[in-house]
Amino acid sequence: MKDDTVGIDSISFHIPRLYVDLLGEFSEVRSQQSGETLDKLRGKIQQGIGVEWMTIADFHEDAVTMAAMAAWKLIEEHKISLDDIGLIAVGTETTVDQSKSLAAYVLGMLERKRGTRASHIGCPQFQFACMGATYALESALACLLSGTLARKYAIVIATDIAKYPLMTPGEYTQGAGAVAMLLTKNPRLLVINPRVIGTATRDERDFFRPNFSKAAVVDGKYSIDVYLNTVEEALNDYLKKAELVPQDFYHNNNHFLFHVPFPRMGEYAAARFFGRLWSHDDILKGYLDPALWSGINSVLTGEKRRSIERDLAKSPFFRDQFALKVAPSLALGRKIGNIYSGSLFLALISLLYESELAGHDVAQESVVWTSYGSGASAKVFTGRFTDRWREGYSRQEVYQQITPQAAGGRRLKVNLATYENLHESSETSLVRADAGRVQTGPAFPSTILAAQSPLKDTDFLVSLDGPQRSVGEKFQEFSLERLGTENSKNVVDVGYRYYEWVE
Repeated sequence: MKDDTVGIDSISFHIPRLYVDLLGEFSEVRSQQSGETLDKLRGKIQQGIGVEWMTIADFHEDAVTMAAMAAWKLIEEHKISLDDIGLIAVGTETTVDQSKSLAAYVLGMLERKRGTRASHIGCPQFQFACMGATYALESALACLLSGTLARKYAIVIATDIAKYPLMTPGEYTQGAGAVAMLLTKNPRLLVINPRVIGTATRDERDFFRPNFSKAAVVDGKYSIDVYLNTVEEALNDYLKKAELVPQDFYHNNNHFLFHVPFPRMGEYAAARFFGRLWSHDDILKGYLDPALWSGINSVLTGEKRRSIERDLAKSPFFRDQFALKVAPSLALGRKIGNIYSGSLFLALISLLYESELAGHDVAQESVVWTSYGSGASAKVFTGRFTDRWREGYSRQEVYQQITPQAAGGRRLKVNLATYENLHESSETSLVRADAGRVQTGPAFPSTILAAQSPLKDTDFLVSLDGPQRSVGEKFQEFSLERLGTENSKNVVDVGYRYYEWVE
């Protein structure tokens, strides 16, 4: 393999241990609260959305701890020295700081765990909803190709906690997790071609999270349309740059990976892509109703276009092609949920895991990546698995993380009350001032109070509560231990996050 090839040398992921069985107590209680029948709600969750379990973060976990855990597994498993890493780039939309890069926190945790300094490592953070990590990946590959990195490896991490208000349609599409990728020249797992990447960007309001809100604002059906239209534009841009005709692009690629905020979205995206690509192939068109092609080739948008694509997705030929080229990448998402920027890369791990379970060798098979981030941007690029792909990920690690404790894994099922308590908890709270003093809640630094003076009895101040006692036992993991509360002449750390490794 040529020295100028770049890509993913190895990949790892980390999800919190806690999960909710969406088809159990959750469905029973929510169906009573909503007035839906139990069967209808379960069908909506399992078939309509495509999920069964939902991963949730414990009190001591956040986007930083998950990112650090995913990176640490990579470094330990493959005996990587921090001296050989030139870049740690993080993509996230659930950052913990409005200024400091999440990657800098991760670096500090890795340094303390290894007992060494690695100040030469660059630590940027990329933000663009669910595709921040794809922009990070593109940048890191360019650095490796250009030689500006001056080190053997770069690490790209996608880490997020998807969170929506209780008892809303988005509640079923929550999740938490991080994926870390070790990038290098001449990689063992997957070669990526960063020279040809299709891109599309639009100024949209389909999904966003205002500064005042902990939960995202989503315009559901509209967001799906924006997703599909934007990825189609990115596909067209890729075909133009690569000088490919659509039918060749379809036949030349074995697997299609999509951004999957929920597994059913993979079907919607495949219907858009396959319809677009098949419409140029007379042989493939022969397997389908001719009426479909007149609709697909018309200038249709919104519900009319989606209606045609739903008919396409029901056809036996589509089901066969979808099972072959897309379905294996969706399996893990059903048991984990939405991890925002990491969902595309979790799809890659799912493809690897399912291929091994089926005894299928993916060596030299090609893969299409379709990344999407609301607001909105999409990228389409391709890669090819190497003959050494099995060295680049751990099948046992995947099994341990997705399997409940009772079956030999590490996951811990929690009841609805525990989940709702975790969901509604906050690291901060509002406390009322009483004659210039805080009436309830943890003590707030006196200098901060003085800065707010004169206080009235009706004034509210922010109090830093920090993480509560964890639901699950901490075990060999990075943990958020406390928030800083000092504002003295020696130390100012109000709100700073302190992380430790817990044996």
